[in-house]
Amino acid sequence: MFKKSTLIIISLIFLFSTIGYVLVKAYPSFKTPCAQIKSDKPIEVTLEFWGLWDNSDNWEEIIRKFESKTYNLNGQKVNVSINYTKKDFSSYEEDIKKAKEKNNAPNIFMINNNWFGKYIDLLEPLSNNNAYTREYNLISYNDLLGIFPARTLIDAVYKDQLYGMPLYSDSLVLYYNKDLFEKAKIDEPPKSWQEFNKAVKKLTVLNNKDEIIQAGAAFGTGKNINRSSDILSLLIMQGGGSVIDNNGEADINKEIEVNIINGIEKRTPGKRGIEFYTEFANPKKEIYSWNSGQENSIKDFAQGKAAMIIGYNYYVKNLLAINSDLNYGISQMPQLENSTPINFSNVTIPSVSNLNNCKVEPVELSGEVDCAKISWSFLSFAAEKENSKKYLDLTGKVAARKDLIQEQIESGGGVSIFASQVESSRSYNKFDDRIDDILVNMIDEINLDRENWETKVDEAAIKIENLKIKMEN
Repeated sequence: MFKKSTLIIISLIFLFSTIGYVLVKAYPSFKTPCAQIKSDKPIEVTLEFWGLWDNSDNWEEIIRKFESKTYNLNGQKVNVSINYTKKDFSSYEEDIKKAKEKNNAPNIFMINNNWFGKYIDLLEPLSNNNAYTREYNLISYNDLLGIFPARTLIDAVYKDQLYGMPLYSDSLVLYYNKDLFEKAKIDEPPKSWQEFNKAVKKLTVLNNKDEIIQAGAAFGTGKNINRSSDILSLLIMQGGGSVIDNNGEADINKEIEVNIINGIEKRTPGKRGIEFYTEFANPKKEIYSWNSGQENSIKDFAQGKAAMIIGYNYYVKNLLAINSDLNYGISQMPQLENSTPINFSNVTIPSVSNLNNCKVEPVELSGEVDCAKISWSFLSFAAEKENSKKYLDLTGKVAARKDLIQEQIESGGGVSIFASQVESSRSYNKFDDRIDDILVNMIDEINLDRENWETKVDEAAIKIENLKIKMEN
């Protein structure tokens, strides 16, 4: 995943594609390294596609359209079939590991935008060779920035190469209970964190024992708030931090220099963000609205026990499954006043295996078929505007393509707020999911021992550094 040099690197990638084109023109044999396949009948190729969250009917029409065509690859007719399997998230990574060990990993599989470093030895990047682009109908590197926002591409790039095809986007937004807002005489959802604080004070209801009867916001703790690590990371990033900096080191306890209008300002955005977040779980603060005794952020919001939560687009289905009559609204994520908007993305992205293990009939021609390029051909097909729109309509997800983002914004529908945040959404170099656990545990430890909260932050930073050392060794 990219850092500050991302846009420069993407530009360099596209320059390299031009160099590749020159090579193809100068050396025609560079076009394909494999021998010409000779067969009177089309070769039958079957790809395995593992997905998360999406049901098979979300992909059925796109797959059938792709399968309906006969492709001419290396002068040989090829028919492609795709088997889609929805996998369970709880065992997903273990399933990938076992399949890889048996050389039976899927040809296409969904991975989180933070997982590329973890699976890089199993992944095949999109080719920037113009010959392959033409023959396999791959999306061209030259066209990528015209199709997707730069920051959307960043989530699919690792070490200067595109390893996944962005089909949708998602970012944190503010969910609010319209009935509770009306009762508290609050006309609009908060746009800034200052407004958020004021709303929390009005919306929080305590009994005579100072127990929370109604939470102004599910905010301030770790384990009982869904994606609390993402919320905290967003606060740090809005303040100018990175969570994990360009060198792969934790900056949650570091002083950094931040460019401002009048020059450079020294800040500790990690500690400022952590302190701000945990104050909502501090009974001594006016904004106290939540504690570790509350059940769960999504459940409490759905039941009208919490007036606000921070969450992703997929929360909609979870909320309505609990309470179909919930009267709620969605608003853009609160920001720091007088600052450039920064939002937080978390998505899964279809990627391609580098194992040449697709099923081929006749089997004796297996060595002549490039499974990875055929897989990328399918993902390029899926990312076309018409096909991408079909996928988004069926799943209710937010667009990744620029043209569809604009359509969703203008529609004013349920995903319009999310669509309006796509170009300001980013993530960070989370090289291991266990960083989430470290941050969540740190939050809860701070709430148990507030006097030593800065020590807890330092300890969390050390744990992240140790995690990195273990991975490198």
